[in-house]
Amino acid sequence: MINFMDLKVGQQLLLKGGEVAEVIENINDGIWIQVRYIKSPGDASLVGLEELCHCEEVVALVELDHQQTQ
Repeated sequence: MINFMDLKVGQQLLLKGGEVAEVIENINDGIWIQVRYIKSPGDASLVGLEELCHCEEVVALVELDHQQTQ
């Protein structure tokens, strides 16, 4: 289980629908975060969309490749 209180801006999350979303704001209530979709295999129109994401929608933290961050 992911502790939503520990999530930081810029971290990426894998969602139940296969989407990948980036944290853009942590509401700090332990349940909701503001995200921006960066990948959406099922619906390309979601990419770039910002919305609140509930903790039950998150499957895993996406580990960024070290070379991508340099």
